[in-house]
Amino acid sequence: MSWRKATRGVVTLALLAGAFSPFLYVRADEVDDLKAELAARRANIETINRQLDDYKKRITELGNQSHSLENDVALLENEIGMAELDIAATRAEIDAAQLEISGLSNEIKTQDAALSRNKKALSDLLFALQAESTVKEGFVSLLSADSLIDALRSTAKLEAVNNELQKVVTATQLARQGLEERKARQEATVEEMAKLEDTLRVKANTLDDRRAAKEVLIAQTKSSESTYRSLVSDLRGEQQAVANKISSLQTEVERRLKARKQTLTVPESAGFMWPVNGIITTLFHDPSYPFRHLFEHSGLDIAVPVGTPIAAADSGVVAWARTGTQYGNYVMIIHENGFATLYAHMSRMNVKADDVVGKGEVIGLSGGRRGAPGSGLSTGPHVHFEIRKSGIPIDPKTYLP
Repeated sequence: MSWRKATRGVVTLALLAGAFSPFLYVRADEVDDLKAELAARRANIETINRQLDDYKKRITELGNQSHSLENDVALLENEIGMAELDIAATRAEIDAAQLEISGLSNEIKTQDAALSRNKKALSDLLFALQAESTVKEGFVSLLSADSLIDALRSTAKLEAVNNELQKVVTATQLARQGLEERKARQEATVEEMAKLEDTLRVKANTLDDRRAAKEVLIAQTKSSESTYRSLVSDLRGEQQAVANKISSLQTEVERRLKARKQTLTVPESAGFMWPVNGIITTLFHDPSYPFRHLFEHSGLDIAVPVGTPIAAADSGVVAWARTGTQYGNYVMIIHENGFATLYAHMSRMNVKADDVVGKGEVIGLSGGRRGAPGSGLSTGPHVHFEIRKSGIPIDPKTYLP
């Protein structure tokens, strides 16, 4: 093998290596198609967001109007429409995220192939350079003067090849860094999509609540404006009766509780306990509560299956076990230090007024199924739980472990 022939081989390999650019990703037409589709989806999301803004304005306007069955049903209908659009926007975001993941996957796959080709080209270059060096060392002493001049020229070519090799190595390192960045972007997009899917489930539940609230309101009023006014009056009266009853019973109840504690051999634990173990679906004064235009949500809604045992959150005396318009079947327990707890939408009440109950004692079973006896103004199975201080509702989470 001549030195000149080997050098030509090295130059050829260098040129071939240059053809396998480490920055080769997806084809230009594929990139353009991907960008166009993403742009179309983003435009769709923007359109939905503008429609959402229109719904928000209408909801604000309706909220500022005087209460009537027509206005409140219209309010719920607008909230249903907004929730549906919100879900559509989230789904569009998920679709766009999936499309981006697909595009990134294609880029990663193509770039991996380019890197593999570059590794092969580099390997061939290094082998050829090693062969060139060996040929040069073995035959340089036998060269004539003319051949020596050719050799020097070839040495210059070798340096040029060496420079090309260094460029390929640098470019390959940059390509590897770019690949790692794209993989990190893909992982972040996957995490974002998972969060969007969680958000979608929450919004779907919100939509179900709005639809159920509309059905409950219409069922309770039978589409009659006079019945609606009566319903609102009953709701307000029920709230006031709860506050008044606590005030009138508090002193007597605390006296009875102190007398009872003197007979106990084991001291009771301090603080409140959770009445049931479930998922909190509505918070205290929750702005998303579907009936907030009628009254503030004065406790926590805890989703549990119908028939779940409900425990007394602390020791106390049952103020009443009755059925109301808002709460359905509900139990009020008076405790010491001005506290009271309320448990609503029960399918069964196991206690009656003046019963003394211990902390953790089962006072009834959960209900809340829409339209079922004792559910009251409820959109689905859950326990409504309140803690009141001097008759005023407070956030139960402040006092629960």
